[in-house]
Amino acid sequence: MTLRLPEHDHCRACGDPVPFEQAYCSEDCYWKDQARIKKERRDNILFAVLTVASVSAIAAAGILL
Repeated sequence: MTLRLPEHDHCRACGDPVPFEQAYCSEDCYWKDQARIKKERRDNILFAVLTVASVSAIAAAGILL
């Protein structure tokens, strides 16, 4: 006997089943995922800035020595 599940997708935040036309199971999951995306974007920008600053400091130290 094969068990067939109805057509569905999964919530982007928590993974619970949701209908295809929905990305999130609740408004709470939507806002949690938006906060995660914002933090991830901020972390990526910070990483890029620190990388450029580090390379610049190393290059400046190489020129001065």
